[in-house]
Amino acid sequence: MKPTTKPNRSAEQIAEELAVRWQHALNPVRRLPAGAVDSHDFTATLNLLALFKAQREKQGLTLVEVATRMGIDPPALSRLETGKMLNPTIATLLKWAEALGQKLAIELVPGPRASNR
Repeated sequence: MKPTTKPNRSAEQIAEELAVRWQHALNPVRRLPAGAVDSHDFTATLNLLALFKAQREKQGLTLVEVATRMGIDPPALSRLETGKMLNPTIATLLKWAEALGQKLAIELVPGPRASNR
């Protein structure tokens, strides 16, 4: 809910705020915060989760069956499949692949920073 009245600020506080805004306008943040995922990696994660779900459905397995094989609760698996939890560990992905009778292959490839060196 928006406040109905503006806070009473001194001329000094207003000037300080304007100085900060001006400084930011001259030098805006151009990098993602530490730990943030870029759009390419985000899309890759969603695509991987969709592959797991498609494989489960292709095999005719229920969430409960796969979750039981993985040793996790069905709601946790549902959150993974729907993208509500986007930070699965490698261990979870490996268990998920195994529960589907699959093997997860992970590789290390040069990123964009490596080509700039």
